[in-house]
Amino acid sequence: MKNRNFMNNYWKDIDYKLEKLLSDGYVKLPSLVDYDLDAVSQLISNDMPGRTFSELNNSHKSFLDVLEVDKYLKPKLFKLAKSNFNYEGNFNNEYHIARKVDPGNSKEMYRAHFDSHLFTIVLPLKIPNKVDSQCNIGELIFVPNARKSPKNEITNFVSKLWHKKYASKSGIEKYNATFLEESFEDYCPILFIGNSTLHTNKPVSSECDSYRLTLLAHYFDPSPKYGIGSLLRALRSR
Repeated sequence: MKNRNFMNNYWKDIDYKLEKLLSDGYVKLPSLVDYDLDAVSQLISNDMPGRTFSELNNSHKSFLDVLEVDKYLKPKLFKLAKSNFNYEGNFNNEYHIARKVDPGNSKEMYRAHFDSHLFTIVLPLKIPNKVDSQCNIGELIFVPNARKSPKNEITNFVSKLWHKKYASKSGIEKYNATFLEESFEDYCPILFIGNSTLHTNKPVSSECDSYRLTLLAHYFDPSPKYGIGSLLRALRSR
């Protein structure tokens, strides 16, 4: 892996970034473009043959360890969870998944949803090149602060169910708010408040030159142990 030392200054502005997170509902982190992402994406892709989603594996964990997320970011997010969101869970409540979308995949698009966890980080590892202006490369489209963080599991469930009508291309077009769009061509990760940000992805067009691989890091689910978030994750892992 090249430029291992570039991580020395990666988190230097994190306190300012977290202020932006609280005020705007999301924030962009510094680019990973100087890291050897091709090598990392190949390793993780090899660990999930034929699958779209894969929970934390060794190569995935190794990358997060090199980023030193647990040292520089996770403790600060935990503090925010407790002070700003009344989080009462434990420090190790997290969920990591790799998402790989091949060109032409017709299922992984416009599935708008809220996460159950308070914080979500999207880490881009491999982003296809745009062939032309009409080409989609799996862009993240999202609405920060689309709802307030739910106070209990009932309001969480009802709100998620109500927003399901927007989980399609036609539904997105009817949503009464402006979606922000992020292509990740600059390889800047995005951190957002997961349980209040409505988000989904555009398709990866069939003419794209490669798959799209992102790592999704989720921190601190305030729902009960057997809440809706846990149920959905259990179903996904089947």
